[in-house]
Amino acid sequence: MPSIVNKMSKFAEKLQHVYRGSAPPMGFRKSTEAEPPPLLIIANLTKAGAAEAKAIAGAGIDAGIVSGGGLSAKGFGQLAKAMDDVPLGLFLGSAEKEEIAKSIDLGCDFVVFGLKTPLEAVSWEGVGKLLRIEPSLDPGLVRAINELPLTVDGVLVTGEESSVTVERLLICQRFTELLAKPLLVTVNLSVTSAEISSLFQAGVNGLVLPERVPAETFADLKKTIGSLPKATKRKAKGTALLPRLGGELGAEVQEEEEEE
Repeated sequence: MPSIVNKMSKFAEKLQHVYRGSAPPMGFRKSTEAEPPPLLIIANLTKAGAAEAKAIAGAGIDAGIVSGGGLSAKGFGQLAKAMDDVPLGLFLGSAEKEEIAKSIDLGCDFVVFGLKTPLEAVSWEGVGKLLRIEPSLDPGLVRAINELPLTVDGVLVTGEESSVTVERLLICQRFTELLAKPLLVTVNLSVTSAEISSLFQAGVNGLVLPERVPAETFADLKKTIGSLPKATKRKAKGTALLPRLGGELGAEVQEEEEEE
C-alpha cells in the first residue's frame, strides 16, 4: 500500500468547505477567508495535454481528474505541474490492489473509486476519496454509505445519461436527503444555467464535466455558478423511524434550511 504521510487532500478540503457552507462550525471566520463557491467544477483531463490542462486550470476550475489506466508517472507529473495549485485526481478503473497502488503512487490529490474496489486498497490516509455510484443504487445502500468503516469525502453519481432530466433531478434530491456527505454528479457539455440552478437547489455540491471541454466553456460555467443566488439548499438533518399503519417502520427525513 502506498505510504502517504503529512499530506492533506486539497480537493477534499474544498468539498467540505462547500458542503458545510459559509458559516464556520464554531468561533469566528477570519475576515480574509473567501466564501465557498455554490458549486465546484471538476474537469476530466484524461485526453488533455499539459498546455490544454494549464489553460483549463486558468479558467477557474476547482479540480481536474484523469483516468489512472495506463497513465505514466511522467505524464501525470506534467499535468499536475501545468495545473499549478489546482488539485488533480484519478479515476481508479481497476479493482486490483496492485494496480490501484501504482496509480496512487503517481501522487494524486484524490481518487474516485467504485463499489467493487477492495476495501484494503483504499484504506490509506492523506488522499481524498470519492465513491462512485450509479443512480439505480438501492436507497438502503446509499444511506449505508454514511456508516462505512472508511473515510469517504464525497459521493459521485454517474450513469450513461448525464443530461439533467426530471428523474435525475429527483434522484439527486433523494440522495442528498439520504447522505450525510457531499454529492457530485456528472453532467454533459450542453448543461444550461437553469439546469445548474436546479441541481444546486437539489443539494448537489459539484459538477464533473466530460473530456474535451474547452477552457472558454469552463470560464462561462464559472460565471454561471458565481451568479447563483445564495438560496437555501436542502440538507438532511437526520432520519427518524416512525411507526406506520400495519406495524411497519417508515423513515421520515427532517430537513433544515440554511439561512442566508
